[in-house]
Amino acid sequence: MGNRVHEAWKEIRDEVLRSQRETGVTEPVEAVKAPNEELGHLGFPAFSLARQLRRNPNDIAAELAGRIRTGGILRSVTTAKGYVNLFLDEERLANTVLAEIFESQERFAAGGAAVPGTWLVEYSSPNTNKPLHLGHIRNNLLGMGVSRLAEYYGHNVVKVNLVNDRGIHICKTMLAYGKWGAGSTPQSAGVKGDHFVGEFYVRFDREFRKELAAYAEATGTRPEEDGFFNGPSNLGREARDLLLKWEQGDPQTLSLWKRMNEWVLDGFRKTYERMGCRFDLTQFESDTWRFGRQLVEEGVEKGVFSQREDGAVVLDVARIDPALSGEKVLLRSDGTSVYMTQDIGTAARRVDQFFPDRLIYVVGDEQNYHFKLLFGILDLLRPGTGQRCHHLAYGMVRLPEGRMKSREGTVVDADDLMDELHALAREEVLTRAREGHAHAGGVDDRELGERSERIAQAALKFFVFRFTPKKSFEYDPKQSIDFAGQTGPYCLYAYARTRSLVRKSGTEPRFDATLVPLLALPSERVLVRQLFELPLVVEKSAETLDPSKIAEYAFNLAASFARMFNDRDYPIVTCEEARLRSARVMLAAGVGITLKTTLGLLGIDVLEEM
Repeated sequence: MGNRVHEAWKEIRDEVLRSQRETGVTEPVEAVKAPNEELGHLGFPAFSLARQLRRNPNDIAAELAGRIRTGGILRSVTTAKGYVNLFLDEERLANTVLAEIFESQERFAAGGAAVPGTWLVEYSSPNTNKPLHLGHIRNNLLGMGVSRLAEYYGHNVVKVNLVNDRGIHICKTMLAYGKWGAGSTPQSAGVKGDHFVGEFYVRFDREFRKELAAYAEATGTRPEEDGFFNGPSNLGREARDLLLKWEQGDPQTLSLWKRMNEWVLDGFRKTYERMGCRFDLTQFESDTWRFGRQLVEEGVEKGVFSQREDGAVVLDVARIDPALSGEKVLLRSDGTSVYMTQDIGTAARRVDQFFPDRLIYVVGDEQNYHFKLLFGILDLLRPGTGQRCHHLAYGMVRLPEGRMKSREGTVVDADDLMDELHALAREEVLTRAREGHAHAGGVDDRELGERSERIAQAALKFFVFRFTPKKSFEYDPKQSIDFAGQTGPYCLYAYARTRSLVRKSGTEPRFDATLVPLLALPSERVLVRQLFELPLVVEKSAETLDPSKIAEYAFNLAASFARMFNDRDYPIVTCEEARLRSARVMLAAGVGITLKTTLGLLGIDVLEEM
């Protein structure tokens, strides 16, 4: 596996696996952290093995314990109530872990993937008709987190942003600007480009609703919005005509489209930079839709799709899942493309260009059905392609007021939220300085601004990463900035404390094996075992595409260190015995390196002082 800690885990796993196989187990159980460390540092139950072997779990546990060879990192094995409990040689463990931390630094626990591959991760994927909002923040952070984890674990990762810069929603915004923009620009209005264009998306929706209300009053009927848009609505007809002109290459339409897209993309770049969001490749749907259309036309020739009497090309969705019914339109009756068409072309191009082992789409769970159809269509057109694809669906970010709606202008823009967090962080830093908890009193405005921005970004990112991707949650800015809660600022503060101890010690610690036997207190050994867990946490997080496990690990490590730091009976830099003092500073420095590593996996930059 490449380093001491991975080798130690391999030693444990191989021994547990060997013992189970020799006992006749066909579906092995992995040893994990024991819920009660008095019974064992690691352990695994024999209950599921009992079903395989048709034997009493206590008897199986006893046989397994007898087969597991101790020595090396494994000190002893016991059993209790159907569990096999493993105890580690804690001095040897501390030597292994701390030596690896100081040698590898921020690459501690990196690698470990049994079969490194190429992963393509698509995230962000904004529309060029509105600014990034809170929902996009979760998307971007999740995409960045998964990408960092996969790279750290050993995979080659291609980070892709597919910008949705074409389609009927873009034409709605273009139409609104043409009608009500009066030739204004972001510069003339003094507004960031993506915010400027987004106002016209909201304006279209407002005017469309007026039109719908007038139609309902005049006719005494109120049709569904989609039906009205695609039927009697004048605005709907004009937007559809604009889309047709775009696909036909009308010069005037393309000129307006390019200009408005440039405004939005310039705004996106500024927001991405602030969040630390980067991509290896940015694709535009305006460049990929034609290939998707070509594949759909080929699918008609092969009998995969059919053409209706009105000219629309459709798929019988039962071909993907017999439990489904109905049709999926892939080309409209007027020949224009839909989202699915361009997604088909984009996926096929990526397979041709990168040969990825996995294509991961970071998209909200409201698109579950879309991706089920997309992956099924890809398998129909190119067998095996859809099986490489994975939809990393995530839940909604709620506000206290309820669901966000971009077209109604009720979203929290990413820029506004980050500005609010920056202000909250700045006030917290100044408050703590006045109370004597920090050294911000003598910091100039530039340093105060940079420190506040890092705290704000840590607050935002850590709060989002606290939740598993599938879980919806309500975002609370003030709760996220709390220095005493399960937050990013709390973890930053723990890291800053480790650095303060190092500075006060007068030297940057190095690993010294002769100091390890001095770290014999239960609290010190708990910390060492927590450090040892990181490779397993990275593995589980990468394989399940769930960065929340890293956030949980970082907080628990910070909390364990804080309990030691705040213990008046546990002096560190004030310890009178010089070698014991050096051992404790060495451990604190190791914790700091690991906190910096794990927070870095979440995209959080640490601070040497808070």
